Amino acid sequence: MSILRRSGDRWALAGLPALLRRLGLMAPAGKALSGSVRSHSRPLELLPYGLLLFLSVAAIILVFIIGVGESRDRMITESTVQLRQKTALLEAYVSKILEANEMVLRNISSEIDPMPWSDIVASPKVASLLADQKQFLKHSGVIALVNREGSLVAYSEGFPAKSFSVTDRDYYRYLHDNPLSETFIGEPLIGRVHGKLSLTMSKALHRQDGLFDGLILITMPLEYFSNLFNGAASPSDVAQLLRNDGRVIVNVPFAQGGNQAPLWFASAVGANPAAGVVNSVSASDQTNRLVAYRKVEAFPFYVSYAIDEGKLLNGWWQSVFVYGAVLATALAAFMATAWMARRNSIALLHSNESLREVSERVLVSQDEERRSIARDLHDSTGQHLIGAAMELDSARSRVSETDDDTSRALHRAAALIMQSNEELRTLSYLLHPPMLDESGLPNALELLVVGFEERSGLEIELRVAPEIGTKRPPAGVELAIFRIVQEALTNIYRHARARHATIRLVRQGSDAYPMLSLTVKDDGIGIERRNRNTIGVGLSGMEARLRPFNGLLDISTGKKGTTLSVRVRG
Repeated sequence: MSILRRSGDRWALAGLPALLRRLGLMAPAGKALSGSVRSHSRPLELLPYGLLLFLSVAAIILVFIIGVGESRDRMITESTVQLRQKTALLEAYVSKILEANEMVLRNISSEIDPMPWSDIVASPKVASLLADQKQFLKHSGVIALVNREGSLVAYSEGFPAKSFSVTDRDYYRYLHDNPLSETFIGEPLIGRVHGKLSLTMSKALHRQDGLFDGLILITMPLEYFSNLFNGAASPSDVAQLLRNDGRVIVNVPFAQGGNQAPLWFASAVGANPAAGVVNSVSASDQTNRLVAYRKVEAFPFYVSYAIDEGKLLNGWWQSVFVYGAVLATALAAFMATAWMARRNSIALLHSNESLREVSERVLVSQDEERRSIARDLHDSTGQHLIGAAMELDSARSRVSETDDDTSRALHRAAALIMQSNEELRTLSYLLHPPMLDESGLPNALELLVVGFEERSGLEIELRVAPEIGTKRPPAGVELAIFRIVQEALTNIYRHARARHATIRLVRQGSDAYPMLSLTVKDDGIGIERRNRNTIGVGLSGMEARLRPFNGLLDISTGKKGTTLSVRVRG
C-alpha cells in the first residue's frame, strides 16, 4: 500500500514528514507554517534552515582541517622515512671506510710483524708496501709506522721517511698505555706531513711478551668526510659525524669540527642508543629541524641528518593556502546562494501566509454567506412556497367538480411547489445545517449521513463518541469537521466508485489537551487510480479549514480504498 500525505500543494510519502519532524526540520504534530503563525515566530521557523546551513559549513571546514592535518602528518611521516634512509646510507659509507682501514691495518701488521725496526727503517719495500695499501684507501692521507720511542720511521709518501716524534699525539699515548687494544681513533688533528685536519686511526704493534712495540696509523682528512656528507645533503639540510659523547667532528654545511654536542643528542641517545628521529632547534641558527641519527656499528661514532621543518612544510603551506582559497571562494558562493535562497524562502513564506490568510477569510466569508442564504431560503423563500401551495389548494377547492382538468393542473402545481420546497430545505441544510448550531456536531453529522445515503445510494456507517455531544468542541472546529466530512463524502461519491464508507469521530488526549480524531474510509479504487487534478481543490479546502486550528490532514490510499485522517484540537 502506498502512503500519501498532502501538504500545501504537494503530495509526499507520509513517513517523510515524520522523519523531518524528528530531525527538527518540520514543526511537530502537523503544526505546519500557516497564517495562524504570527510574525514574531518567523525566526523560529527558519531556525532549522540556518542550523543546517551552519552545520554544513562547519562540517566542510572540519573535514578540510582534518584533511590538512592528515596531509601534514603524512608529509612528516614520509620525510621521517627519507631521513632514516639517508642516515642509514651515511652510516654505511662511514662504516665501510673504517672497516677498510681496519683491514689495511691488519694486513700491514701481518707483513711487518717479523721485521725488526732497524730493517723497517732501511727497507724501501716497506715504504712501497705502505704506498700500495694507500691505493686501496681513496679517503686516506698518510699511512705510517711509528716505533716504540714515538718516532715516525716509514710512511706511504716516499723513502726514506722524514722522521719526527708523535709522542704528543693522543693515539700514541693511548696505545702505549693500552697495547692490546684493537684500534684507536683519536681527535681531529692537523697532520705533520700534509698539514690537513684529519682523523687518525691507529693499531698497536707489540712484542711477543705483549709489551708495546710501536704502531701503525692511517690519517683520514676531514675534507673527505665533508665532501661525502655535503654530497648527500641539500643546501638547507645539516649532516653531521659525531663522537659517542656527541662532540661534532664533521658538520655540513657549517664549520667543521667543534666540541659542543647538539642539544638533542644526550636525551635522544639516552632514550634510543641505536637510532631515532627527534625535533630540535639548532643552536647555531635557531632553525627548527627534524633530526635522524644512527650509530656507526662497531665504531665510536654517530651520523645524523637534519632537515629544515619550515622549508619542508613550505610546499604544504602553499597547497593549504591554495586549497583554502578555493574552499573559501566555494563557501562564499555557497553562503551567498544560501542567503539568497533564504531570502526567497522568507518572501515565499510571507506570500504563502498572505494567501492562507486570504483563503481563510474567504472561507469564513463563504460560511457567513451560506448561513445568510440558508436563513433567507428557510425563512423567506420557503414560507413563500408554502403560502403559494396553500393558495393553490384553496383555489382547487373552489373549482367546480366538473372541471377535472383544472383541478388536476392545480394539484400538480401544488405538488411541484411542495417538491421545490423540500429541495429548498435540503439546499438550505447543505448550505448551513441549523442542527449544527442547535444540537451540535453528532446530530448534524447524522442528518448529513442520512440525507447523503438517500441521495447517493451509498452505504455509510457513522460512529461518533458520545462525549463529543455532551462536551462540544469549539464552534469553528465543529464547522470545520462538518465541512470536511461533507467534502469527503462528495469526493467518495464522485470519484471513488465505492459502495461502503465509514465515518469515525472520537476524542483523544487529556482534558487539558483534547484532540479530535476523524477517520473517513471507503472501499473504492484509491487515489492513485484517479485523476489527482479532480481532487486537489477539495483537499486544499480541507487543509484550509484545518489550518487556523493547527490541524493535521493525512491520506493513505491503495487498491482497497482510501482513508482520510484528521487530527485537530477540540
